[in-house]
Amino acid sequence: MSSRRRQSTQRKKAPESSVTPIRLPPFLKPGAAVEISSDEVGFRGSWYLGEVVAVPSSDSTTKCEVEYTTLFFDKEGRKRLKEVVDAAQLRPAVPAMSEREKERDVAVGEDVDAFYSDGWWEGTVTEVLGDGRFSVYFRASKEQIRFRRDELRFHREWVNGAWKPPIEEREEEEEEEEEEEEDLLSRVDPETAREIAKQMFSIGTIVEVSSDEEGFKGSWFSAKVIEHVDEDKYLVEYRDLREENGIEPLKEEADFLHIRPPPPADEDIDFAVGDKIDAFYNDAWWVGDVIESMKEGIVGVCFRYTGEKMRFGRQGLRLHRDWINGTWQLPLKRGEMKRATKKVPCDRNVRPKKAIDKEHFSVGDPVEVSSVEEGFEDSWFLAKVIEYRGTDKWLVEYEKLKAEDGKEPLREEVNVFQIRPRPQETVMVNPLEKLDEVDALYNDGWWFGVVKKVLAKSNYLVHFPKTDEVLKFHVSRLRPHQEWIDGKWIASSKVCF
Repeated sequence: MSSRRRQSTQRKKAPESSVTPIRLPPFLKPGAAVEISSDEVGFRGSWYLGEVVAVPSSDSTTKCEVEYTTLFFDKEGRKRLKEVVDAAQLRPAVPAMSEREKERDVAVGEDVDAFYSDGWWEGTVTEVLGDGRFSVYFRASKEQIRFRRDELRFHREWVNGAWKPPIEEREEEEEEEEEEEEDLLSRVDPETAREIAKQMFSIGTIVEVSSDEEGFKGSWFSAKVIEHVDEDKYLVEYRDLREENGIEPLKEEADFLHIRPPPPADEDIDFAVGDKIDAFYNDAWWVGDVIESMKEGIVGVCFRYTGEKMRFGRQGLRLHRDWINGTWQLPLKRGEMKRATKKVPCDRNVRPKKAIDKEHFSVGDPVEVSSVEEGFEDSWFLAKVIEYRGTDKWLVEYEKLKAEDGKEPLREEVNVFQIRPRPQETVMVNPLEKLDEVDALYNDGWWFGVVKKVLAKSNYLVHFPKTDEVLKFHVSRLRPHQEWIDGKWIASSKVCF
């Protein structure tokens, strides 16, 4: 990541705006605390604390003078750096974290801002290291750096005069979920549950198993009992999860409170908005709420523990039931669902029990390939693996790109770090919003961009940071942006479906 401490004279003067005059937002007043961004290469995705010194006297310009809090004009650090920037580069200072946020766990996949080199840089948590330290990946620079908990804050966007997600609404949702969990636990009698488990879960019994691992709450995986280890634990073998070799079924120990029989089959019923259901996705059943009812039995589902939204057909759904003291109980309807506002990565609906070796691919595997050529950064092209060439190189054959003769598919030798699996196809339930990170299908490849403006008829203007172009796309040619990091899909956009 670039160092930000340099002379102000190195900046290039920004071109004068030719757009229609726009009135400044009300928070831009002399003396107001703000955060300042930069469009310079190497500094995108960073925000620096500062103060407004002067604002334009009329609406004929949007240029403001600011003074940085942590950047200085001189090497001794006595004269604070002052600059003239566009109002679009300014936002209010992010509110201080509440006591609840300070105590909240930072999970893998969480979008955060990390304080680094005198500013706040947007990144994604990729590893919880213990001792209050975390690894954070920065997409813009492709760096991964370790930080203490007090050097991180939960990421927010300033959109249309408001912070997204708002603190109050997110905390209300978390409190509601915690109260529901506490109510469920209060109805479970451990001694009764233990005795019922002994009677029901004999060797060979088909069961469902849950996990307390971060990112997997509210999910149940099909398995069978292999051995009764001791009074409280059972060895189970999963039906759909594999060992590290990718061949043998995964086996692990689980305690009796995390095992239950499969719920009874549902009759052919229609789900209504507000129903609490289980949806089958990525080899497991995940608890969610119906938020949308469509034709032909298709419903929109919001997953309770991740905030993600997806659409499912009738075959992939069942009514949610709780296994309490040997009986199945249906929950009450939650009522009209609030619109989810938490930023949660798509990879939380995946259960990577063993880290997937990113260098492991098989001949014939469908993949996406990036290019190291200038002008093709942040682009991915569909291909398939043809042959392993040794020294971490693979021969791939592109689907859309052609060889020089214009007839045969282009084949190319690439490094393993240029290859990743293809993201799972997803269906977006809600429209994209301004500042959502996306991949756009353009010139036979998927290119990273940011939604700049929402248009009519499901069209969007997308800004491509590498080329500074803005192009129009229909939603059918867009997908939520994800990064393949350490064998997992990490999504850094505000909402993924």
